[in-house]
Amino acid sequence: MKIMLNGKKIEVEGKRTILDIARDNGIFIPSLCDHSLLTPFAGCRLCLVEIKGKKGYSPSCATYAEEGMEILTETPQIQKMRKQILELILSEHPHSCLICSEKKSCEDYKSTIRKVGEVTGCVFCPRNGRCELQKVVEALGIEKVSFPSIYKEYEVKKNDPFFDRNYNLCILCGRCVRVCHEVRGASAISFIYRGTKAVIGTALDRSLIECGCQFCGACVDICPTGALVERGVKYEIMEDEIKKTICPLCSMGCELEALLSKGRILSFRPSPHGPSNQGQACVRGRFALREVIYSKRRILRPLLRKDHLLLEESWEVALDFVAERLKGYSGNEVGIVISPQVSAEDIYIFKRFATEVLKTENLVLSVADEYMAMLRQILEGDGFSQDLNLNPKDIAKAKTIFIVEEDLPLTHPILWLEVLKARRNGADLIVSSPREMSWARFATIYLLHKAGSEPWLFDFMSKILAEKNRPSPQTHENNFDSLLKRLSELDLSQAGDLSGLGGEEINKAAFHLERGAPVVFIFGASLSLSPFGKEAIFSLLNLALLCGAKIFPLGLENNLRSGIEILMRKSKNGLSLTEILKKTREGKIKALYLASPFPSLQNHNLDFLLIQDCFAGENIHFADVVLPAATFAETEGIFINFEGRIQLSKRIIQPRGDSKPDWWIISQIARRMGRRDFDYQKASEILREMSKVIPSFSRLSYSRLEKGDVFFGEKRREKKNRRGNFKIGAEYPSPKGGNGFVLLREYSLDYYRGLNLSEEVKGLKLLRDPNWIRISSEDRKMLNLEDGEEVELEISQNKIKGAVKTMDNFPQGVLGLSFFWNKAYLEGLKGQDLLKVRIKRGK
Repeated sequence: MKIMLNGKKIEVEGKRTILDIARDNGIFIPSLCDHSLLTPFAGCRLCLVEIKGKKGYSPSCATYAEEGMEILTETPQIQKMRKQILELILSEHPHSCLICSEKKSCEDYKSTIRKVGEVTGCVFCPRNGRCELQKVVEALGIEKVSFPSIYKEYEVKKNDPFFDRNYNLCILCGRCVRVCHEVRGASAISFIYRGTKAVIGTALDRSLIECGCQFCGACVDICPTGALVERGVKYEIMEDEIKKTICPLCSMGCELEALLSKGRILSFRPSPHGPSNQGQACVRGRFALREVIYSKRRILRPLLRKDHLLLEESWEVALDFVAERLKGYSGNEVGIVISPQVSAEDIYIFKRFATEVLKTENLVLSVADEYMAMLRQILEGDGFSQDLNLNPKDIAKAKTIFIVEEDLPLTHPILWLEVLKARRNGADLIVSSPREMSWARFATIYLLHKAGSEPWLFDFMSKILAEKNRPSPQTHENNFDSLLKRLSELDLSQAGDLSGLGGEEINKAAFHLERGAPVVFIFGASLSLSPFGKEAIFSLLNLALLCGAKIFPLGLENNLRSGIEILMRKSKNGLSLTEILKKTREGKIKALYLASPFPSLQNHNLDFLLIQDCFAGENIHFADVVLPAATFAETEGIFINFEGRIQLSKRIIQPRGDSKPDWWIISQIARRMGRRDFDYQKASEILREMSKVIPSFSRLSYSRLEKGDVFFGEKRREKKNRRGNFKIGAEYPSPKGGNGFVLLREYSLDYYRGLNLSEEVKGLKLLRDPNWIRISSEDRKMLNLEDGEEVELEISQNKIKGAVKTMDNFPQGVLGLSFFWNKAYLEGLKGQDLLKVRIKRGK
């Protein structure tokens, strides 16, 4: 369409607001309530424009362009009206500095006065220099306020973690309320009261924690004034540099901006145009990362044990000692455990070092990578219709979404936003879980099934779909006849006994899957950790094939995709993580190289323990040598997120102390052990070598990654919808009878390398203490326990301490364990095993 904007002819495509069109054409229209992430609000009224043929004035943020429209944005009447509106806004906002005639000369004298308890002007405000209201006042040339000033005298809210709420500075633009509701789906805050008493607040003035706030920081980032401010940088000076990096804390791979002053990180915020997160973050990435880098637990110097004490030593001495000791071990005598939170280059060098220098096959990631490796084999090696490269936009476009046992707002909060988009577009949401999730209110159907009954539940749904709509004849070659024979053994009348759900509920869910194309299935490691996890995944994939669903198998860790790809070709003779732990206790592994957190080695029988980490964990007390590794912010390398998106994370600060990149440390040890071909000077040289020897990394380079999106195995390919083979796994497992408990393990992503974020970051500890043992109120009474009582569980010779937490929505007969992640992979702890659990009472 063609329109006239201030006498200029402009061509417009699509549905666009006048405000957006003006901005694209370099025409300034002031606005304080508009934001690209939010629906038009037209609250501040500063963006009023005049449209020929229309009475009065129209808000440009909420008025869409039409063919032939003639618009004026800067008439004398409009400018006068804008100034009056802005003066009204300022009458209820501390504005003395905004209209001060000497504010330019104030810069030399205001360095410390911000620390006063009450904000009466800009120089007292933590958002001074970053405030949108300041910029609008300057643009409109406000020199006085004609209306009497009103100070609201609200108490500053400081009872929640991470940020303060000072509603004396609020201009009621509603951005924070709208982003919390429209984008994040939390609805923790809203407008309360009306008229002159209107304010932003919570129900019954409760704390944000009580109201279900996610502390994602979206409200802080979108606030145009100083009403919401991050507590950690409240008294900091303004940043003088901004650098981009990749968050290392989960598989989303969110792009963040680091705000720096004189080379020191002040804060992190989501990059507005981050390809994976689009301006959003979670509590960990938004508020915890600075605490990670500047933690008091950082290891900053090499440590060498002398006379039973770990003492600081030079790199030369420490590396020579390590090389000399490692020369005495090889093959099955050595175990290496590495973190999936390091770069692909680091993982590659670790593999070369293990196989070529130490001649060992015992190299593993510090998480149970069997889950993702199994999925890769199923999806890419068995004729399934998709690979592991995923597109989050497919979720937003889906008509039916099936989430299986994944607490998505916690494990993949940015992906959860795509689910919310789909719901707003009318999609159905089916959720399957043995326990009620806090976000159950968004579900169309909630299948609250018995713990451990997943294989039966999914097969019941498959039986309904297969018998109602038999697939085409060509599916006979895809094991369909075998699947149908197996499903015929199921009697839907037994659904209640097996799954705890009635046939009507299961039928209803199957009906939605059948009619709601396109369908998306979302599941993750939670399903594999459940009792009969492998059988459950097979049954779920069969169901996905029957309803033509696209599956989203989610990994946990930041760079797990790189680790699986680089290590997948290792020999099958190599030990698993739990096997390495077992053999260290038996003395069959004599030397252990830990570049990741690891279960306690208190009862180990090792000759030599080398720890290479950023932080001092519990196993440092048993180490012979400790080498300080650089954090993600102090090195560079490539990371592959859950989409298959390859991202380059650059160094943003100099390494603290004497810490070094992991690849540098390994290379130096290898050179001292006689390998001159480990002469790497920078990480990009390692990637160049990887691109030649690993096919899936071919043609990769830092310069190419800097130019734009690159996906694993080249650009994301849209495959034609073709069927895969139905999975016929083992016989149906028998449900456990008696009065025993089903054990549910819950992993925690609140860590980086060897640092437990819930111990390091006080605010995060308030949100979710990881040491709970969850149980229903009826089970608690049966076991004669008190809520909050300290207990110790002894499971397969492993002891777990925690406090009893009664949850009204927790199912009976289920014991839920939530603790620091590495204890989730205890030796011999398998969901389908019958375990004896002894509860030791605390004081």
